[in-house]
Order: sequence, then structure tokens, then C-alpha cells
Amino acid sequence: MEVIRRFYYRSLIPAWLALAEIAKVFGDKVGGFIEEAAARVALAWAVLRGKSPKPVEKRWWNRATETPALVDVYSWVDDRLIFSVLVWPSLESVADEADYVHRQRVEEDTGVIAKGAADKAWSTYWEVDYGLVWDHKRQVWAAGDGFAYEPPVLATGSLERRGVLPNEQM
Repeated sequence: MEVIRRFYYRSLIPAWLALAEIAKVFGDKVGGFIEEAAARVALAWAVLRGKSPKPVEKRWWNRATETPALVDVYSWVDDRLIFSVLVWPSLESVADEADYVHRQRVEEDTGVIAKGAADKAWSTYWEVDYGLVWDHKRQVWAAGDGFAYEPPVLATGSLERRGVLPNEQM
């Protein structure tokens, strides 16, 4: 009886557990492949029927009235700045609703930051600055504390002026 018990616990159970793990990994891979294939077939069918994605019309951006919002994320422990995020106004929204949509976007982004910080158990807080000002001389967005934030379009050009090619940024 002791021999059967040893064989059961030392050989059969580990073998079944290994087979179950292999089956799980195989199922995940096959399921992911089928899901991806189904999405691609659905997209191809929609394109064949003439329902391809249409480009969204974007309105003109008035930089004087619609400034990006700056979200500074700080460590709660030592008040150290961890990172900053510029939240750009939505150009897909109607001009009448632009401010409301922008504030919603800022709230969604800070919610994502809060959820990520909670998942990682980080003690953080953030400050939102809606008062960025365009500095014409330096061609940057300037915050109240003097920091300058260069727009992405100009960032590539300025790197090229400094002798760094765009594909060498990483």
C-alpha cells in the first residue's frame, strides 16, 4: 500500500499537474489565435462591404483659448516629482463642447494614473495645471513654475537641429 501511495503522490500527481499546465498554455495560445483571426476576418469583411473606417474630421485648434493641461504626479513620501503628463485638447469634439470634453479627458487620465498607482501600491498625488501659456519666443508651453514643455511636433525638429535623428531617439 505504501508503494502505491508513493507512486501516486510522487509520479502521477506531478504528471497530471504538468499535463494540466501544458493544456492551459495550449488553450491560451489557440484561443488567442482564434480570437485574432476572428477579429481580422470581421475587419476584412467590413472593408469588403465598404464599411471601412472613415477619418474623423478635426476642427481648428485655437491655442489661445484651448491650452493643454499639465498633470504633475508626485511621490507622497518625499514630495518628489515622478513624472508630468500633458493632456491635449480633443480636436474631434465640437468647439462648443471642447472645454467639457477636455476636462473629462483630464479626469479619465488622472483616474488611469490613480488606478495604476493603486495596483503598484505607490503613494502618489497629483496636481493639475490648466494655466499653461504659449511662449512664442521659445516655441514651448510654459507652466507657472517656469518649466517649459515642448510640443511633440517641434520636439522632433529640435532634435534634428541638435544633430540627433528621429530614429536614434531610443
